[in-house]
Parts: sequence; structure tokens; C-alpha cells
Amino acid sequence: MDSTLANPYLTNALTPPPPQTYRYARWGERGYHPDLRPISSDSECGTLIGQMGWVGAHAHAHEYLWATAGNMGAVLTEAIDEACLIPYEASPRYQLPPQIVVKGLAGRHVLLTKSGSRLDMIGIEHPALNITLIEVEPDGVHYRMRFGTPDQATLNLNQDRVAPPAPTSEMFHYLLIFEQLEKQGFNALVHLQPKFLNLISRTEHGAPDRFYNFLRGYEPETPIIYDASSGIGFVEERAPGIPELSYESLRLFQNGGSPERYILYWVGHGTFSRGSDLLDAYKHAEYFEAAARMAWEANQQTVKAQAYTEEIVSCILREFNANREPNQHSDADIQDSDTHGQSENVYNYP
Repeated sequence: MDSTLANPYLTNALTPPPPQTYRYARWGERGYHPDLRPISSDSECGTLIGQMGWVGAHAHAHEYLWATAGNMGAVLTEAIDEACLIPYEASPRYQLPPQIVVKGLAGRHVLLTKSGSRLDMIGIEHPALNITLIEVEPDGVHYRMRFGTPDQATLNLNQDRVAPPAPTSEMFHYLLIFEQLEKQGFNALVHLQPKFLNLISRTEHGAPDRFYNFLRGYEPETPIIYDASSGIGFVEERAPGIPELSYESLRLFQNGGSPERYILYWVGHGTFSRGSDLLDAYKHAEYFEAAARMAWEANQQTVKAQAYTEEIVSCILREFNANREPNQHSDADIQDSDTHGQSENVYNYP
């Protein structure tokens, strides 16, 4: 496996600190268990952990984030070796909000970043320090943390000393969408808090009825990729950790019978994008943050960043779709590129 897409502790490129040291004690508080078998870097879970590290480092290096804010998650299709997990009965047990019931995930494992974890540290620290694996119980309401936490007996002994690790506070958004839409390819979700999208959302371009049209006018790939799925779904600004946001996000992803959306924007807060894995999910958030950054910086430098008109966008889509249709002409009917008489308007813009 490419070392840039693997956690260094899972490939033995780095090793845990020695016992009885300060770092070792802090690792234990954050959820490291020396007796658990390491997760294979070539397993489904190990691959996703490596992707988490790459996404966190990439987003941080390219300054897409407010600090290193955001979280990620994926529902696993392969079973994890029990030797890699805290024993079921010893693992801490918690409950979802009463509005969220996910019986369809019963017995499944979901990989999530932990509350308060820094995305830029996921790829350089041991997975147990920033990541958890939860297992949903048969009632669809309770879950157990099977990784990335001290066991319940240890927590009972240290109730007043250290706050126990917890999954991201937005975990129930992930669980509801995974349960309802996994069969439609929603295997992974990435939530970022991108700087330039949030800046634009506070300007005259931030109104939901203008936001997508503003961005699609700067890059012809945008309507080609996203128009069929109705662009971005917009969730009006509200508190991020409430169940109502889960159901509104689910509704917008489903897109009313049209092709499911790839990305939502929680206005003023951040993006929530989906994919078959974490790299696939991340690319949609990265795409729109890059487009927003281009437009914002051009405007700040007084560069005339004139968007494509709707007429040009329509022409781009028409030409793109026409070139995807089966060719009805023989090779003899196609003119050589140097043949005189070929249209001078290369892109056929109006």
C-alpha cells in the first residue's frame, strides 16, 4: 500500500511510546489499548483509516478549513477481527437521541472521528487517539464504542479525572443517512468547515437561490457534474447538533426522486458530502471550496472574475451531452482537424 494512504502505526513505521511514560499514560486516557491486535492497513477498516489521514492532511495543507474543524465517517461492509476491538461487554454503552432509531444498522460497525479530534493529526497519530468504531445494538437506539476509548471498568475508576472520549457530536447524522441510503452508494460521509464557502455565504452571493448559480458560472465542470443531481442541497442555518438537521440532510440527499445529491451545504457552517469511500466523498467538498476560493480571491484582488452567462453554460452542457451520444458517422465522414472549412468557433459558444 502507498505509505501516504496508510496510517504509520498500522504499517509499523511508527511505534507506541514506552510503558510508564507520560505519553503512554495520555494515550491510555485517549483510548489506546496495548493488548488489542493492530488493524491491518490492507483491510477495509485500515484502508479507510489511511484515507482519513490523507483527507485531514490535504484539507489542512491547502487551507480549506477553519483551523482543523470537521469530521468523517464510513459504514463498514466487512467484519472486523474481534481481537482488534474492546470486548463487547467491556465496551462503553451509550444512547442516541430519541428521534434517531437505526435498526437497519444493528450489529454493524461504523468508523467515526472522535469529538474534538484534529483532522490534521489523524494521519500522524495512532488511530485510537482520534478515531472510534461504534457497534449499533439490535434496538437501533443504543451503541457501544468498541475502539478508541478506555473500557467501562477504567472509566468507572476515573469518572472525575478525565472526560471520556466520544464519537463526533454529529454522529447521528451519519447513522441515519447510512441506514437509509447505504444501498444508493452512501458508504462514506465527510463534513468540512471550509473557509471560503463560509465567507461567501455571508456575502450577497450567499442566498441559497443564488449560491449554486454563482459557483457554477465560474467552472464549466460544475454544471456537467452536478446539475443532474440538483447541485448543492442547502440547509438553512441552525444548530449543528440537532436531530432535525439529520432529517433535513436526509431529505436533501434523497432529492425527491431525482438522482441523489453528492453534497449539501449547511449555510454558515460547512459541507456534508458523500461517496463510495472517504476520498470519493472528500472530492466534492474540495471541488466547491476550490471554486469558492478562486472567485473570492479574484474579487479581493480586483480581478474581473466574470462568470459564464447562463447562455454559455447551456451551450457547454449541450455540447458535452452531444459528445456522449453514440457516433452515427463513419471515420471517413470526420474531417481532419486541419481541413479548411472547420468551424472557427471551437467551443461553439453563442
